Amino acid sequence: MLIFYVDEFGNHTLDRNDAPGTPTLKEGASQYFVLGAVGVRDTSRRALAERIVDVKEKHFGELAACDLPWGDSEIKGRHLRRVARSVASGHRLDRPAAYRALTTEKQTAALFKDVGLLFDTFRPLVFAAAVDKLEMVETGRDLMPLGVAYAYLHQRVATTVGDYYSGDAAMFVADQQSQHEKFFRSGGLRDARATLDRMLRRKPEYDLVLDKPLWVDTELSHWDREILQLADIVAYSAGTYLLQGGAPEEQSYLWEQIRRCMALHQKTGLRLGAGFSMYPSSARIPTGEADDV
Repeated sequence: MLIFYVDEFGNHTLDRNDAPGTPTLKEGASQYFVLGAVGVRDTSRRALAERIVDVKEKHFGELAACDLPWGDSEIKGRHLRRVARSVASGHRLDRPAAYRALTTEKQTAALFKDVGLLFDTFRPLVFAAAVDKLEMVETGRDLMPLGVAYAYLHQRVATTVGDYYSGDAAMFVADQQSQHEKFFRSGGLRDARATLDRMLRRKPEYDLVLDKPLWVDTELSHWDREILQLADIVAYSAGTYLLQGGAPEEQSYLWEQIRRCMALHQKTGLRLGAGFSMYPSSARIPTGEADDV
């Protein structure tokens, strides 16, 4: 079985500004919502989780990685970016606490290299499903961004598993989020998928994918919470890509490592529309000269 670990970037609600005039988002609302998904074989779950812990112990120190509350050594996309900026400006990042061990650019570069090697070594199957909420509002679409992003993941994972993994099974894993769970119970995913499926020429075999995520308690599911950090990095880097209008070049984003693991479109051979996709179709992912991400 393939297990896809999922995390998010941005606010999952539409955030439409209901004031009269030109359709727009509420002030301060994020334009993009992104779900990042990192898929690994169930047989690789333990090895990957243990390797992530090894990386933490190597760079934060064994005591910092093991004795601090887990959140104080969590490897998240925004933490990697913040520590890179802090150290580059001659400062130290005091929170999360484990990052205090990193005081030079050589140390941060070594951490980024080892986290990147997790992608290069284990070669997870990566998806980033993005929603341009401003484009949705301006074109009069009312679907919940959370439902759209999960529907896109379901479509692409089911198609990829059916085509390339001999019809193996797949499931999603995410950390506990009451609003997400409530959305699924309300039938929100069914509504989004029914709407989006009408635009498909070929319907995926959805029975290959469990219909809702397994929401885990990160205090109890130690292996899963480690792997979820990679999904956070994917979502954060993909969101930054969209905000910047192109691939983030700084090493802390690990974009090249993520890009190499993104699923390819079965017809075009590109990551666009498969590993990296955007809703609505009127919105475009900027590609630069490479014509791919």
